[in-house]
Amino acid sequence: MRRFSFLLSRYAIIVILVGVLVLLGISIYLGLKSAGQMRQIVKEDFNQQQLVLAKHTAGLLEQDIEFLKRELRILNHSASVQYSESLTWASRMRVTLSSVRDDGVVEIRRINREGDKAFLVDERSLEHVITGNFKDAPYFEWAQQPENKGRVYISPIMTDQPGYYGRLIMIIAKPTYEESVDESHPHPSGMWSGVLAFYIDVHHLAKKFTMQIKSGKTGYAWIMDNQGTFLSHPEEEFIGKNAFTVRKARMPAISFDAINEIQREKMLAGQEGWGTYISGWHLGQAGVIHKLIAYAPVKLTGPNLAEAAGPVPSWSVAVVAPVSEVEGVIHTIYRRQFLIQVIIGFFVLLSSVALLNYRYERQFTATLEDEVNRKTEELQRSEARYQALVENAADLIYSVDAEGRIQSINRCAACLFSLARSVSGKPEASEAKIKVRPEDFIGRTFYDIFDKKSANFHLEWLQEIKDTGLTRNKRHPVTVKGKEFWFSTSIVGLRDEQDQIFAYEIISRDVTGRKAMEDRLINMEKLASLGTMAAGVAHEINNPVAVILGFTEHLLEKTTELPDVHESLQVIEEEGLKCKKIVENLLTFARTPERAEASTKINELLEKTLAVMKNSLMTKKIYQECAFAPDLPRVKGDPQELQQVFINLINNAIDAMKGGGTLRIKTKLTAKNRVAIEFSDTGVGIPKESQAKIFDPFYTTKKTGEGTGLGLSMSYGIITKFGGKIICNSYPEEEYPDKHGTTFIVYLPVFTEAEAEAEATPLGTEAEVREEQAPGIGVFL
Repeated sequence: MRRFSFLLSRYAIIVILVGVLVLLGISIYLGLKSAGQMRQIVKEDFNQQQLVLAKHTAGLLEQDIEFLKRELRILNHSASVQYSESLTWASRMRVTLSSVRDDGVVEIRRINREGDKAFLVDERSLEHVITGNFKDAPYFEWAQQPENKGRVYISPIMTDQPGYYGRLIMIIAKPTYEESVDESHPHPSGMWSGVLAFYIDVHHLAKKFTMQIKSGKTGYAWIMDNQGTFLSHPEEEFIGKNAFTVRKARMPAISFDAINEIQREKMLAGQEGWGTYISGWHLGQAGVIHKLIAYAPVKLTGPNLAEAAGPVPSWSVAVVAPVSEVEGVIHTIYRRQFLIQVIIGFFVLLSSVALLNYRYERQFTATLEDEVNRKTEELQRSEARYQALVENAADLIYSVDAEGRIQSINRCAACLFSLARSVSGKPEASEAKIKVRPEDFIGRTFYDIFDKKSANFHLEWLQEIKDTGLTRNKRHPVTVKGKEFWFSTSIVGLRDEQDQIFAYEIISRDVTGRKAMEDRLINMEKLASLGTMAAGVAHEINNPVAVILGFTEHLLEKTTELPDVHESLQVIEEEGLKCKKIVENLLTFARTPERAEASTKINELLEKTLAVMKNSLMTKKIYQECAFAPDLPRVKGDPQELQQVFINLINNAIDAMKGGGTLRIKTKLTAKNRVAIEFSDTGVGIPKESQAKIFDPFYTTKKTGEGTGLGLSMSYGIITKFGGKIICNSYPEEEYPDKHGTTFIVYLPVFTEAEAEAEATPLGTEAEVREEQAPGIGVFL
């Protein structure tokens, strides 16, 4: 019996020992596997954050390069540059250089069509005109090809560019054609006249975006081009060197195969992603160092980019950090957890130290919780630093799902989108009075923020990215609560582990001011061209008008005894003088005239104007109702110019009443001692979105060929010239079917007695009076 008990005890001990060893082995195996999985999860999460930072930096760099292309195009449209005008080309280049110097532009160069002379402004804003043979320059040869008109050339990065030896220089260029119009060149030839180029120090440009990036505690960023050359790197000796050889040359004992493969297979191929590699140093520390890397491409290509500049130009932004920083977050916790688990498992299986096991378990749990809380706070602070980059950015950054529902948004976007908020269905208060909270926009859709057209545009763009997988930058208008903005936007699809797009990151920059400036520049060039043309038309018309008036005056002297003929000649003379006034108006448009003080009786002028327009009103089946206030004082204004304004307003009313209607004209004296003239029609009205633009030059709501867009603009100029103002109230037929129509009200100041005495003062001789009444006749005859 004892032997049996002994054998049983022995077998029990053996079983227990085997069980302990097996459970201990399983515990060790599971602990090691858990640690490996935890490390992998933390590494991937950290690398995803690094990838977001790399993609954001790449997007900012792409936008900056697009900005340089736009500045190149705008400068290339300048007449001073196209014609190399000796007095203005350098000043125009300096203006552009001052706006792009911070982006690495060190020189702006314009080469003539013969290729033997270059006009340039260097980085010190000094102008130079140099001669030599520039025909062999690759971008000059490229610019000569007609198919490259309107496209932009981007050169490979060079270190041997004359004048910039040892610096990383990239050239972007655009063919120059003589297309702009100014006073010296009223008729552009449209011929190719050379090439305009920006010389860019790409190290300065790249460093601008990487010097402030910090991943974790000691991580950093660097940029390389598609030839494997470092454009920016914390190690100054690496800049301008080949990324595949410079590391090996510095530390031959370490294998850099992993990073070289990432650079060759992924980064040079323009892909994004993350990985790990072995380095030999990190910010002054030497030795074998394992690092995490995330990278994103910087695509320089575009629809108007040259393809003859060698390999497809693209750069890559990399963000790296030591693995030890990430593993250190969990290493202490895991090691303590692992050891305590083994001890607890051993004593539990022996069933001899239950109380001690309980004490250690409680102690372990509390310690682990404190350590986890501490590490969690550190991770939260680290995440907050990354989030601050997005939150405090001057761009609009937000993410949406496939239905356009906002998932996250930064403060800048929330401030702008707050225009779309409303209170009790009433128009919202000013933006300064709205307390903007980004979380209020979570769950909102594009239709809650933009108008229907802008929302549909964004949804179609999301579908395009989902279908093609391509990311493109677009410049487009959006309307937020009736207010129009222009955005430069980039949308990136965010993919899950199955490479499926589950959300979209949208980065927009408000370029409304820049777009308005570009539009004003275009309109200024149009007005300059139209002014030149007006001067030519005035010259051609003035000669026959002068001949007609001369012969009419001669015949008037000969026909004083023939009343019927004399009266007809007087009509001819009156109409000829009107033609002469039209010529003067053309000259007024082409140059800034001296303000002429004149006065008129407004009721009499309106009666004459209606007599002229009587036939037009009758043929269009338009009835007129007049209510003129009696005994109105004289008003400031030239009669013929005011008649031109009234005719233009009446014609616009006729055009708005295609099937007939009623035109009401009223006059009255306001409480502010101004005479008001009101023109009201029952036409179709003006759309709300067009009412704010009707006085802009070249803006018209009429069909092509029916209007020039200058009538109301010139009328506005005439009225304001005499100290008056003109306002418009319109009710579109689509929104107000019962009271549709448009009312224009012209306010003119009363002509005072002092001004009347000045007007009555003799001007001088008869010849002086005639010269004052017909300015410019001597210039054109």
